[in-house]
Amino acid sequence: MVLQDEFAKDKPLLTTSVVASILNITPDRLRTYDTEKLINTHRILTGQVQKRLYSQYDVEWLKCLRTLVKDHKMSISSIKFLLKILQINPKTILPKNEIGNILKELTKNPNFKEIVKNF
Repeated sequence: MVLQDEFAKDKPLLTTSVVASILNITPDRLRTYDTEKLINTHRILTGQVQKRLYSQYDVEWLKCLRTLVKDHKMSISSIKFLLKILQINPKTILPKNEIGNILKELTKNPNFKEIVKNF
């Protein structure tokens, strides 16, 4: 079905303001994650302005990051460190708690390999 392909989870369709609203954060926080290379935003040129767009996979990735930052008080640098370890050694044994489950979800996300290689 053609319509289903247009709305695939990897299709960047959501704007910064929409994603910020979904995650209940500011657009500036999203831009910080982009600057810190914790997300690879898709960019399109609209006139002379470049817009960031996000896919459903990006939103799922960002939800996991937000949980680590907000609920578990993890810093961006510690998250990067843990993700890099998981990239280097995918068989790393993760703790059987919420943080371990979130890290496991992040490694399953299609964004994982692309984002971690940019650290």
